[in-house]
Amino acid sequence: MLQVKEASRKTFWPALCAVLASAAAAYALVAWVLQIQSLRQAASAVPVVLSESSVPVGGNNSSHVALALGAPLPSQGTKPGADQSSQAAYQWNLLGVVAGVSGKGSALIGVDGQAPKAFLPGQTVAPGWVLHSVGHRLARLAPSLQDKPTVTLELPK
Repeated sequence: MLQVKEASRKTFWPALCAVLASAAAAYALVAWVLQIQSLRQAASAVPVVLSESSVPVGGNNSSHVALALGAPLPSQGTKPGADQSSQAAYQWNLLGVVAGVSGKGSALIGVDGQAPKAFLPGQTVAPGWVLHSVGHRLARLAPSLQDKPTVTLELPK
């Protein structure tokens, strides 16, 4: 003899809580798996390393490429080879300037593709280079604070 017994409402809530708890656990598991997989994937931007054999045979046309990409023209007063070897040793990237009327301020500069850092005038930006002064949308670098600025970095307009 089979007896049919009605379920009470008290048994409904534990079942609902169990379903919700298992759904939350499944969501957490999927989130962790996706996060771990994203760490294992290679970066989308692959750095390019040029060897000496990959340089074009026709000579160094970096100045032409720089002009084509929007670099300012070299000034007429400087010789093409003068002091550019020390400037070319680093790749400067000016990301921001905070300059007051008094001449005090700071510049956000990245050196050779590293993360940018904030520098105050007088601080060493790279070995042999200090931030000489900052101005409206520009930063001036010099070998020392007493020397005349030889590198001027400007923000794009």
